[in-house]
Amino acid sequence: MIELVRTTETELIERLVQLESEAFGEGGMNVWHLVPLIRHGRVYAFRKDEAVIGVVQYMLDWDNPQKAYMIGVSISQESRGQGVGAELLRDSFNALSKENIKEVELTVERNNIVAVKLYESKFGFLSTDFRPNEYGEGEDRLVMKLMLANVVN
Repeated sequence: MIELVRTTETELIERLVQLESEAFGEGGMNVWHLVPLIRHGRVYAFRKDEAVIGVVQYMLDWDNPQKAYMIGVSISQESRGQGVGAELLRDSFNALSKENIKEVELTVERNNIVAVKLYESKFGFLSTDFRPNEYGEGEDRLVMKLMLANVVN
């Protein structure tokens, strides 16, 4: 079950930062990033038995206000491979669609075969661009886009 995060309660923020750190190391979200996103973007948490086991963050594209950029998605190590990520994304796409968001864009390391396959096969994301050195030397990213009308209920 997902929830839109509206609180900056310390325990919750610490858990979200922990999930990000597990998934992305130093590239993960920290409190300085999460709090503004909670207040001004969209952060969705996935809970199982009250425990937060997943998180996804979005920000609005100012040049195209019907497009959201997915900053990142993180699933706890013990919950990976169980469909949690797909459910979190599907539910968050439905929530965004209700807010008149028509398109979601993301970037992903092109060698992250598991993520690329999930985005393409489960949701229908299309690769639209390649950005060399997006996050510094050797940190290339594949740009993927999804029209929400193709996946929402």
